[in-house]
Amino acid sequence: MARINLKKFIAEHYKGGVTARDVIREGVTNSIHAGASAITVDLWFDRQPGLFGDEVRNVLEKITITDDGEGFTQDNLNYFDEICTGHKDDIGGKGVGRLAFLKYGNRVEVRSQLDSELVAFRYTPDFTPDDVQRSTLAGRRETTITISELKEKINTQVTKLVNAMCDDLRLLLFLKKQAGRIISIRFTHNSKQPFADDFTFSGEAIEAQKTRSFELQGETFDCYLFRDEAPRRGIVAMLCADELCVEEYQISKRFDICRYLISVTSAYLNRSSNIERQKLEIPKTEADTDMASPISREALMPRVHEECLAMINEAAEGDIEAFKLANLHKLKKYYPFIQVESLSGEAAMLDADEIVRTYRAQQARREDQLVEAMEEGRAVAFDDISHLASDDLARFIVHRALVIDSLAKMPRDSAEDVLHNAILRKHSDGSDIRENNVWLVDDKFLSYSNIYSDETLARIVREVGIETESKQQRKPDVAAFFSKDNEGRPNKLVIIEFKKPGADIFENNKALVQCRLYASELVDRIATVREVFAFSVVEIDDEFYKDMKRTGFKDVFSLSERVVYDDFVIGASDDVPLHLYVMPAASLITDAKARNRVFEEVLRFNMDKEIPAANEPQPHP
Repeated sequence: MARINLKKFIAEHYKGGVTARDVIREGVTNSIHAGASAITVDLWFDRQPGLFGDEVRNVLEKITITDDGEGFTQDNLNYFDEICTGHKDDIGGKGVGRLAFLKYGNRVEVRSQLDSELVAFRYTPDFTPDDVQRSTLAGRRETTITISELKEKINTQVTKLVNAMCDDLRLLLFLKKQAGRIISIRFTHNSKQPFADDFTFSGEAIEAQKTRSFELQGETFDCYLFRDEAPRRGIVAMLCADELCVEEYQISKRFDICRYLISVTSAYLNRSSNIERQKLEIPKTEADTDMASPISREALMPRVHEECLAMINEAAEGDIEAFKLANLHKLKKYYPFIQVESLSGEAAMLDADEIVRTYRAQQARREDQLVEAMEEGRAVAFDDISHLASDDLARFIVHRALVIDSLAKMPRDSAEDVLHNAILRKHSDGSDIRENNVWLVDDKFLSYSNIYSDETLARIVREVGIETESKQQRKPDVAAFFSKDNEGRPNKLVIIEFKKPGADIFENNKALVQCRLYASELVDRIATVREVFAFSVVEIDDEFYKDMKRTGFKDVFSLSERVVYDDFVIGASDDVPLHLYVMPAASLITDAKARNRVFEEVLRFNMDKEIPAANEPQPHP
């Protein structure tokens, strides 16, 4: 028999890598094919000390899969030593799945108790039947495969992993139940994550609400509808090969009523699965099809989408329609600038990300058409240009409202980090002007460009930050922005500093001094700066407020809490004005919301006129 270099075969074969999901699915399906009815998957996690000495188990260290199947008989051992075996051809077996064990872990151990014999061996790329150790020992049939010394130490999420395994195996367990065989899979773990330590997924409890078949280009596709109650959400089509899920097709992520899962099977999908059953190799477009693969994704996926929704509507007594109406209501609330009728009737089924992507794609096409028309000298309606600009402005105003609403819900003790990230993410290089939300402190900063767009200025800010930290034993917590004069030189500076809640009057006053000194250092280094606006975001209690009033700070109108300001002069010649505002985070957010509300009211007034009444959600009969 020809020999094979197994190490090279594995390296070439599993180029995309292997996950815990792949390994467990392979082990469990092998157990099922071996006639097992009771299977246990144990997930063992590393014990790692936490920050405060408590024990944290978060890194997957070992996987064991135990079953009550026929075990490693002599015939099965012979098959185990052969690559691309053919004894499972009739059930879709590829004969290479066990190689995933070698790809995932450095140590694979097998222990199989037969009726009167114990078989044990370590599986390696150099495995031969001579490596098997046999002992005369009677006992109950039980086979355990242990994969350890895992090649990747990752923080595995037990909930996500177990749910994925249940989704992958749901159809197989259901079909086995239909054939009169009940299979149970028990999952245990010691991770201390918020998931049951001992969870059983049994074919006995699996019911298909509805089945449906459709034909496409001579191929038959069978669909099985399953339903999970809340809180799990979404509509997912599971494209299966040989009764196992290979690919997930997300139809909706926000199906609030419950979760629907539709397993789709076909001889075509069986043939399309790659050898390790990790993906479906289906042509992308009709132009890519051939005699071996005549159906493209371009043709298949819309049909799967259509058939799945039809199944749910038939089985669920209007769940889809109720969801569509609720989604339209959300769409109008959060995306009032998007006209529902412009989305080809599919708006009710789109998630937020899909809505924005679809809308932006339409806007880009409209913009491209206008540019092409102008380049070719054709007449362009000024109304079309105006509508593009107004749509972009509307989208920006709604984006601002979402940012503000998110900030309004944050705990007070999270103000520093959340606000800092909202205005400019920590550790951001600031190269993207869209990261700039400095309008939160004042709308006059909408047109500011950020400092990090210029390497020289960025270097100066870094140097001043290091010097300030050295002098004051504290690193400045500052987002800095500039506007520029007609010659492109920075002439105005904005500084925003945050102070954690709970600081006393001395710490708060120190923060104000540090803000002024930091601004002065920057002004001395950047000679073209002629004005500075500084915002110190701190909690203002009665004592701190009285002290600031005694030292010359003046009240500024605010809708909620106290806001004060004072003017200073800084720089080597004391000739650069510094306008210093002191405000709590709650006031900053409340005032920003009030300023944006003016735009929102105008926007909603206009959009209410444009959106037809037919798009309003109607009561469900």
